[in-house]
Amino acid sequence: MISCQVSLYPLGNPEYQKVVLEALKNLKTGDMQVDVNPMSTILKGDDEEVWKAVRHLYETGRKSGDVVMVVTLSSRCGAPCKKYTEDMG
Repeated sequence: MISCQVSLYPLGNPEYQKVVLEALKNLKTGDMQVDVNPMSTILKGDDEEVWKAVRHLYETGRKSGDVVMVVTLSSRCGAPCKKYTEDMG
């Protein structure tokens, strides 16, 4: 399972919100958890499902013109951090 925070920025497009919403609307979520926020979207789920979603968002956004996508991936987010806090002190 991985977690991913992704932000899609259509460049020079005054209709940027429509581009982002269209990409999210057609996202196939399956068992993946999707949390849409004003600045980014969080995806959590099976590795393959999350990677496919990231690719879909990028390719859909790119159809409108130039885009920038910022992606942060983690194999740890959402999991308890007990081990790390015990190691710290």
